[in-house]
This record gives sequence, structure tokens and C-alpha cells, in this order.
Amino acid sequence: MALLVVALFIVAGCGSQQTSPSPETTQPASEDTPLTSEDTPPEPTDVDDEDASDSTLESEEMQAEYERALSASALVTGFVGEKFYDKPVEDEDAALAAVQSVIERVGGDETTILELREIRPTETGTTYYTFRQRAGDVLVHGGSVKLVVDKDHKVCGLVSALLPDVQLEDLDSWEITADEAEKVVLDESAYHDNVRAKLVKGATEQTAIGLEGDSQKLRYAWVVYTNNYFDDVDAAYLAHYVDADGEYLYSIPVSEPSNADALAGDEAAFPFGELEKATWSGTVTKRDGTKMDIEVPILINPETEEVIMADADRKILCADYASYWYDEQISPRIEGEDGFDNDELIIYDTFIKVWDLFDSIGWTGPDGDGTPSLIGMDMVNEDGEVIQNAAYGGRDSGFQTFSFNRIDPDGECFDIMAHEFTHCVTSTTMTANLYLNDAGAINEGMSDIIGNLTEMMIAYDADGEWLIGENEGEGEGPYRSMKDPHAFYQPERTWDVYFGPAVGEATTANDCGGVHVNSSLLNLISYKLDQAGMPLTDQFYFWMNVALAMTPSTDYPQMAELLPWCMEQAGYAEYVDAVKKAIEDTRIAETEKPDKMPEDCGCVMLSLPEKTPVDKSDMRLVIRPAEGGEDTSAAITWAGGDSNVFMATVPTGNYVFEMICYEGESTIGKWSLGKEGWAEAETEAEDDAQGGVHTVTVASGETVVLPSTGLAA
Repeated sequence: MALLVVALFIVAGCGSQQTSPSPETTQPASEDTPLTSEDTPPEPTDVDDEDASDSTLESEEMQAEYERALSASALVTGFVGEKFYDKPVEDEDAALAAVQSVIERVGGDETTILELREIRPTETGTTYYTFRQRAGDVLVHGGSVKLVVDKDHKVCGLVSALLPDVQLEDLDSWEITADEAEKVVLDESAYHDNVRAKLVKGATEQTAIGLEGDSQKLRYAWVVYTNNYFDDVDAAYLAHYVDADGEYLYSIPVSEPSNADALAGDEAAFPFGELEKATWSGTVTKRDGTKMDIEVPILINPETEEVIMADADRKILCADYASYWYDEQISPRIEGEDGFDNDELIIYDTFIKVWDLFDSIGWTGPDGDGTPSLIGMDMVNEDGEVIQNAAYGGRDSGFQTFSFNRIDPDGECFDIMAHEFTHCVTSTTMTANLYLNDAGAINEGMSDIIGNLTEMMIAYDADGEWLIGENEGEGEGPYRSMKDPHAFYQPERTWDVYFGPAVGEATTANDCGGVHVNSSLLNLISYKLDQAGMPLTDQFYFWMNVALAMTPSTDYPQMAELLPWCMEQAGYAEYVDAVKKAIEDTRIAETEKPDKMPEDCGCVMLSLPEKTPVDKSDMRLVIRPAEGGEDTSAAITWAGGDSNVFMATVPTGNYVFEMICYEGESTIGKWSLGKEGWAEAETEAEDDAQGGVHTVTVASGETVVLPSTGLAA
């Protein structure tokens, strides 16, 4: 297996490089373009079991509106998987010239302005030049180009996401300053209970946001980065958008602030080099009672004789989570009278083994650049309540940070540990990740894939079922199956049962556009490659190369082009057909709902009224089998794109429906569908015969349009 040693050259403070003269300007839009009366989907009629199939016209019009919303993306993704440029590329000027030669081919035009972000060479000779798109003096949110050059300085590919036909009028002045925008964000976070927004200092920046559905109109905004204070979202940060007038717009989870330069100068405030190296060895007990002998590095303070759970060579420090995140103090784990904590020793040992595997292919440390790691032990909220999750916390104060709680045995599982480790890998290779829709699902899929491969390579566990978290023990994992996504309510292909639609705004209710749901599509491709006979080490190297080639906005259709190309580039031509077949099976190249439903499946659609109890992005439609219990669901869906339409594929059968409304992570309302429309759900669901919860039949190949009566504000 070839080494993947990567040296990173961040280009700081370089000027914009323009592909053409400045564009003509128009007034930027400040509001999303409203739907006209012609665009508004019709109000569906009530549905009962007898006439559920008589809504063909309404469902077709509603579906057309829904598909328009899902396809309305301001950024245009592009890919060129060939040697399209004859001249050698040995510096940034030559790289820019190569990009310019195909700019229109990948969605750019004469208005496209690019700025070099970084140059990333690998030991195999391949170099990645990453450019960010600018509009005037501000960055275009998510706009980027990655040029790939081989060891002979010949261009071999390009991956991009660009905003075409940029028309943006320069503002004489912004109504608010960066400090004022940060105050707006802190005030906004005060509305959420039990959270504490922590600003990423020096990362606030101005940007231009492409409005959905109209790539020629941009909105100016400040981007303010904070810690991610939502427990159920894995991304390390929140990017908050505040317009030029000071209005808070929305937030999106991201794995890394795009202004990574602001963080690069931080140094980890811990004296690794001033303490004495030593080794702790002994026996630990896993949650299932299994005994295990381990040997881990420790450090000794010669002045205090304190023994610290830390590694000077790998620069890993184990510390108290709450002290670090809430009090901004580093409180290292110190050996007490009873020794170190058993579970924390296992977490530490597992992290070291994962660190070493990546190091063996030349990826030093979580970010490949040898940055120190801090493992936050005993993850709790500010009230001291356990956060039952494992998390990559992003770069903070010079550390790449990871966190584990005292209840779940996440730290025993190599796949979970490597999953979090890989979140740092991908945020580094992509320079940022927009944690919603396809980009977020791909982020989660990459972590699952590399995490599971890591487990099999370290623990020599064949894992024939390709499960995630199966070693947590009875009552805990597994959480997902890469072999059989349906077993854990995930889709096997786009618009399959359980598939989650893309959204315009990321919320808890819509899982940021299905990032934890649609990740199964990439997971299943990985499993199929394994079944094609690809060795584990080659799979690992292949997926690391995929991570290097992705942009912040890589979506599934772009991934469908990227995967076969990466297979060729990595030297595995014999598996190109296998990956193409897997792409065909999962339909990741397709975005529109297919004309033909999966076998023995139907479709459910609901169009919200114009005014609802809460914003549509905070509403989730839960579809349960009529004969099932409260904890079962056939599907969970939400409003797709910028439409008011909810749509889901479900197996044929009888269903009841519940609409759940959220405020942050808190449920603030529930509505059940009855014979007379929607009504607030009671603690105990009423019997259908009493006029309460209504059962709807979904037949094979049919679309059932649900009524919206009762959902108006």
C-alpha cells in the first residue's frame, strides 16, 4: 500500500485572482424569491381508505413543485476526470491558468473570481490546489475548485462547486461590524436552553450567499462561527449567518470554519516537552467483563510527581471535558490513589491505536499535520448531565478535540473512535464541510466507512455484517448496518424507503437534510467494494484518496463521477466496474424521484398551508404502521428544498401519521391525523373508531395525498 504522507501549505493573505474583468453589477436580493400563485401547489383534498388513489392530479402538481424545490441549487457542481490541460503545472499561477481553461465547462463563467486557499502535495507525487470563489471582496459560501496534478506536473482532474453568473453590487458600507454580528449570534443562542455559544475568535468573515433557485442574486452576510451546542449533531461548529443589516438568518452545522487560517497559529497550551516520559501497563476490564492487558504512554511532572494520562510523542492529552469547554481550563487526567479510571484508560488506548494506523500510511495526527489531540473525558452539559455521544469537537486552542461520556462504551469501539477521527480528516482535506443534505450525509458516510475499515484492520475483526458500534455491548449498539441499511431505517438507494429529502435550512427536525439517514448510500457502496474482493488496506487507501479529492460542497451526483476516477487514480483499475455497479444500484447520480416506485411501495405527500404553528423547517412528519407501537416508524420526512411539500416512500400497508414540531431540540407540539384532519395529539392515542387517529392505506405504486386541515397557524 502506498504511503499517503501529506504536507500542507496554507496560502494566507493572498489576493484574489480574477478570471476576467469585474462583472457588471445588480442590486443583491435581500429576501428569498417568493412563490407566485401559479407556483403554489394546490390544497389537497381529504383522504380516506376508499379514495386514497383518486388524487392523481394533485399529487402530480405537488410532486412537480417539490422537484423544482429540490433541484433549485445556487451552486453548480462540476467534475473533469481527464488530462484537459497540456502545459505543466508547478505553481499557483499555472494552476489558476489550468482552471481558467475549463471554467465554463464546470459551471463558472467570465464573472468567476478565484482565490488560492492551499496547496496540498502527497508523497506519491499528486498535488491538490484548492481555490475558493469570491464575489467582489467577499467569499461565495461553499464555492470552491480543487485542481489535481500528478507527479509529472500534468493535470489529471478537477472537482468544483461554483456560483455562475455572479452579479453583486459592492456595498459602500456594512450596517453592522463583525463585533456587532457576533453579538447578534450570542443573543440568538440565548433563546436555546442549556447551551453556551462559544465564539471562534478571529474567524468571523463576510460572505455572499447564493439564494436558492436564483444563482444571479446574492445576499451579503456575516458568517460567525461558534461551537456546536446541539447534542445530536456531530459537526463541530455552527456557522451563523447575519445579513448586512444585522438580521439573524440561520445557522448551518460545519466541521471546520472556512477561515482556518485564523486557527492555524494557535499552539496547544500544554508543556508536552517539559515532562518526563514513562509507560503505564496493566489490566483493564471492558464493559462485557473481558479483561485486556494494555500499555500506554504517560507523563510525569518532576516538580509535583503527578502522573498524567498523556503522550509526548504523539502529543495526546486526556483532560476533563467540562473544565476545558466551560471554564476554559486544562485539567489533565491525573493518576489518583486508586490509579487511573478503567474506562478512560481504554478510551486512551483505543485512540492511540487509531492514531497509529493513520500514521502508518503517512497521515500524522487527526489532521495529518501533527496537531496535538485533546480527549475530553466525561462529556456533560453545563448542568453536569451526561451527553450520551462521542464527538469530534473541531480545532480549539491549538488542539484537535474529541469527547467521550462515562455511560456509553464508545471508546471501546475502534469503528466509533475512528469515525470521530475521520471527521477531523475530512474537515481537513476539504478545508470545510457544509454539514447538511448530501454533503453532510457524505461526511457521515466517510466516517462510517473509514471507521469500519479501521476496526477490521486493527482488531482483525471480519465484521461480516458491516455494523457500526456492534462491539458496544448488549443494549447499546449497533447503530447502523452498512450491508443492510433497511435494518436500521436507512435507504439503499435515492428515493428508497427511509430516504430523506434535501432541505433549505438545517434543523434538528430535518436531521440537517438527512445526514444520518442518507449516509447509508455511500456506506452500501463501500460494502459492495468489499464484496467485490478489494483488500481492506486497498479500500482504506482508496477512501482516503476520495477524501483528498472532495470539495466542501461535494454532493452525491458529483461523488458518482468522482469515485470511479479516484479508483483509477489510486491504481485500482480492476475495481472500477465494481464501483460503477454500486453507483448504479444506489442511484446516487440521480436526484429526481423515479417514475416507478420500488417494488411493493407507494408514496405519501402532504402540502402544508401557507401559515403553520412553527416554521416548516422545524416540523417532522412521522409515518407509523397502523398495527405498530409508538416507537415504530415506517418513515420520517420533512419539507423538501424550499417547498411546503412533505414526501416519503413507504412499503404498501396501513399507516397513521403524526406531525411533530420542534424548537431547537425540544418538542413543542404534536398533531395526529384524524378523520376530520389534524388535531393536537393526546398522551394516549384515541381509537380510530372514536373519531381519533385515522388509518390510511398506501397501495403499491400509488401516491396518497394527505389533507392539511388543522395544521394552519
